[in-house]
Amino acid sequence: MNQEHRDYEFIIVGAGASGCSVASALARSKRRPSVLLLEAGDSNEDPSVRVHGNMYTQNTNSTQNWGYKSTPLPQANNRQISLDRGKGLGGSTAINFTFWTRGPRDEWDELARLTDDDAWKWENTERRFGQIEGYRHLIEPGTGAERYCTHGPDAYGTSGPLRLCSQSTKWSGDLAETTDVWESCGYPMNTDSSTGNPIGLQVCPLTGHLGTRSTAADLLRDAPGNLYVRTDSIVHQVMFEDSRASAVKLANGTTITATKEIILCIGALDTPKILMQSGIGPAEQLSKFRISVVHYNEHIGRNLRDHYYVLMLFAAREDASEALHNAPATGGAAMGFFKDEGALSSSEFQTLTDKERGRLGLPTGPTWEIAHDGARVRPGLEHMGPTSQITLFILNSQGLGDVKLRSANPSEPPLVQPGFLEHPWDKRIAVDSTRECLRVMEHPASSKRRDRSIAHICPKSSSEEDILEFWRDNLTSTWHMMGTCKMGRVEGQDGACADTAFKVFGVQGLRVADLSVLPLLPSVHTQTYAYQIGMIAAEKIISDYGLST
Repeated sequence: MNQEHRDYEFIIVGAGASGCSVASALARSKRRPSVLLLEAGDSNEDPSVRVHGNMYTQNTNSTQNWGYKSTPLPQANNRQISLDRGKGLGGSTAINFTFWTRGPRDEWDELARLTDDDAWKWENTERRFGQIEGYRHLIEPGTGAERYCTHGPDAYGTSGPLRLCSQSTKWSGDLAETTDVWESCGYPMNTDSSTGNPIGLQVCPLTGHLGTRSTAADLLRDAPGNLYVRTDSIVHQVMFEDSRASAVKLANGTTITATKEIILCIGALDTPKILMQSGIGPAEQLSKFRISVVHYNEHIGRNLRDHYYVLMLFAAREDASEALHNAPATGGAAMGFFKDEGALSSSEFQTLTDKERGRLGLPTGPTWEIAHDGARVRPGLEHMGPTSQITLFILNSQGLGDVKLRSANPSEPPLVQPGFLEHPWDKRIAVDSTRECLRVMEHPASSKRRDRSIAHICPKSSSEEDILEFWRDNLTSTWHMMGTCKMGRVEGQDGACADTAFKVFGVQGLRVADLSVLPLLPSVHTQTYAYQIGMIAAEKIISDYGLST
């Protein structure tokens, strides 16, 4: 990948899942346009930041994490919570927990309906996944894995640049036992989640292979010479000639021109920030900081949605930690995506819009999730002995937050206020799902204990009051922020800021292609959606400019 060039047809800002997907596809198109990919962080080439065994701790590396914090949240007892954002080539795929969930096929089809665009249909997203996935099936017969994973090596794409692997761990001990207990409590086993139905207990693939994390930067491997990558290049502003985006201005004052388009792929927190700094956004924000107006859109930075979670720890048998201690670096977690049928008939459900009730009722869409990290003695909690960790996620949060400017200084991080635990639906799911976790952990077959004489981290009781207080004390973001520059068919309708071809309303030559455009909050982990957004945006740009001929 070259580093210098005198001008560029396309400039892409942000080298995460979406940005690398757009850059790779445009650069490899038949017409070979000049493409510049700008990344604020460094190259992330040091092998030490690619160790897959650090999947749960890589986000603590301050050189790879912007370290954003929320404003103090009243619904979280005025705590500021971490809003991790990846820094460097690969973006957040370089610091995430690496779980690869393709998403519910019904939700992909719902996105196609909302956008009136078949590109989002499950059959088309499944095809694109197969193009980028480079899956390796590491599970060997006779290990006991057949009970938890029945799909073969062809369930995922095998020749793509993004390396995936099946989890390979000892299928015994605490991890397997806890999965079995969930099944005995009435939750189905899902041994092949590649089919677009995540419901049930599963052991999904991870983005990595042979001990090395795979990130979006891997999509840039062997790119042609018309792709130029510049790291350590912080973009402060998009520049306009009349209403056409013509250039970007870097923090060091450098201005770089794009002759065709600029595509923002910097995520749901930074994309609205740079749009407002560039003169596109709510009148209140632009006037407050005396920013020259290019186009007013009151919805830029609004409609922030996210998944959020709590961690619970339960004392485990002294021998239960053996399986995890001896597991390879590519194992050690089981997941469950569940639908709360009781909540779907609750009074809280009836307060939702017809559109949202319809989406939550889709057969393959879960409402909450658990992730089980096998028993071990945890740093800082040695006094508890081996503990089994359950992470509990709310997947369909109805709370809406916002992103605002902190000041007129582009170097300042944005002000971010999520809407966690504000909506009655969120509280209903928090209470119901937590009660279920406590019920399962106390099942006679469980190796866990919730004994008053033993240290543990979970609600004091199963009462609604104690559960909600536990959430207020402990909830944090899952770092799946989206929706702050929503796409739609008509500007302003349902908060739309960009059209369904990712073009920002009111200007020319500027698109947004990252999770900020999603008009619905996915019911699974979101890195797969970020890749799809980049690939779909690239298809549209290639078509618009005839780059495939």
